[in-house]
Amino acid sequence: MPALSQPQLLAPPTRPEDAYARFMRWLPAHQGEIIDQWVERLTLMSPSYRRRPTAELYLTVTEAFRANWEALETGNLERIDRFIDFITEKRLHAGFPLSDVQKAFELFRELVVTRLCQGELAYLLPGCLPRINSCLAYTIHRFSDCFQGMHERYLRQHAHQLERQVHARTAELAESERRYKALVNEINDGYFIVQGERIVFANQAFCQMHGADLDGVLSRRFSDFVAADDRPLVMGALWESMAKRSGGGQLEYDRAGCPAQDAATEIKYRVVDLGQGPVTIGVCRDISQRVAMEATIREHERMAYVGNVAASLSHEIRNPLSTCTLNMLILNQKLDLDGFDRRRLELTVRELTRLEDILRQLLDLARPLSLNCRPAHLPQVTRDCLDLLAGKMHAQGIRLYQRHAPGMPPAEVDPDKIEQALLNLLLNAIDSVEQGGRITVWTRPVTDGEGDWAELGVHDNGPGIDPRLKENLFAPFATNKAHGTGLGLSNVKRVVEAHGGKVLVKSRPGLGATFMLRLPWTN
Repeated sequence: MPALSQPQLLAPPTRPEDAYARFMRWLPAHQGEIIDQWVERLTLMSPSYRRRPTAELYLTVTEAFRANWEALETGNLERIDRFIDFITEKRLHAGFPLSDVQKAFELFRELVVTRLCQGELAYLLPGCLPRINSCLAYTIHRFSDCFQGMHERYLRQHAHQLERQVHARTAELAESERRYKALVNEINDGYFIVQGERIVFANQAFCQMHGADLDGVLSRRFSDFVAADDRPLVMGALWESMAKRSGGGQLEYDRAGCPAQDAATEIKYRVVDLGQGPVTIGVCRDISQRVAMEATIREHERMAYVGNVAASLSHEIRNPLSTCTLNMLILNQKLDLDGFDRRRLELTVRELTRLEDILRQLLDLARPLSLNCRPAHLPQVTRDCLDLLAGKMHAQGIRLYQRHAPGMPPAEVDPDKIEQALLNLLLNAIDSVEQGGRITVWTRPVTDGEGDWAELGVHDNGPGIDPRLKENLFAPFATNKAHGTGLGLSNVKRVVEAHGGKVLVKSRPGLGATFMLRLPWTN
């Protein structure tokens, strides 16, 4: 059996020491609450855990917490290694599915991150989450190593038994194989064996992850399931290990045929010789959720930086700008100027006023968003917005169509913030359509795979969204308008996500753009 990974030290924290130190003081202070919730979640998660004595669950969960804490505090993983060896034997002996044990390990991160987000310490996440992820990744990989070792041991025993007792022990071997396959198919991670270039064994999780049934996987080239851009790296590493007839490693790749946001995959593989030539044994897991979480954290950090810079600049500029605007207004009233000079002065006042509006939007972006939620009738909120813009639309000859689902109950939202977001979308639509254009606005209840929503929609028949802006559509300052600030859609997304909602966008060149604000029902 290949040697399991040796204990090692986690990399030192890369965040400011005071923030990480505060997290490490916070963690043991909430040990009892986290352990209580951990035990409760275990009993709800699985019948196997419900059958265990509560005292035993508290002992094992407490040791798991302390092992994680010691790894995060000192970087030493020896206690985690001892716990994995202990719990693997204990749970397998009790007949636990491996997937249940893996989910139990994952609960530590979920509970800690949830508690931080619910309190006032969410800002600590960028500093501590990479360390938590690193610790948990090591735990899962260590657990996978133990499992791979057991798998290799079973295969060798299986081969020797066939050679020595083919006839006498056929029934026993068949039962052993059935149990082994059931064990492999229970884990959440994809498990596979590649001989040459082709897959000779795969569990159900591997098939599900790669969108095929078992018959569609066996005998296929492993490269068929790797996205084209990642094939050279992945297959090059596998071929190199096969050529050496030993070794292994860890890689990340995107699965072929999967949506980009769901395709991220991590593979840990090893080349072994089972007596009939070298094969590659591997475990792959879906890491799209982790990748998305890391991207969200990076986006929050970027927005915080932009907000701080915006606030600093706005405070420095706002007072002098207000003084200039006021003085220009006074001069405009008192000076007896001819038509051309007066027009230049009025243009200056108008541009100064526009700068003040830009500064106001910058300050809104920098300020923490505070919601004052109450029951609100979304069709009425929509009509109020349209009343404010009726004159502007009439002047441009815009045809307005409204569709409101009858009997929509009130939604628990901050109507002022929703009105602000809707105004931004409507102003963009007005700017997009030509004279005599068409804008359609609607409210309706919708249901998708994520739940029930109250939807506010705006569609225009303008030219559609510039393809060059699509990737960064909601980023601050992203605009192609000569008079725009690029902050409107950024604030729209910020308001909707603060309500727990989402913004959907559809656009085709020449056919206009559609924006849908989906807010969760909390009737």
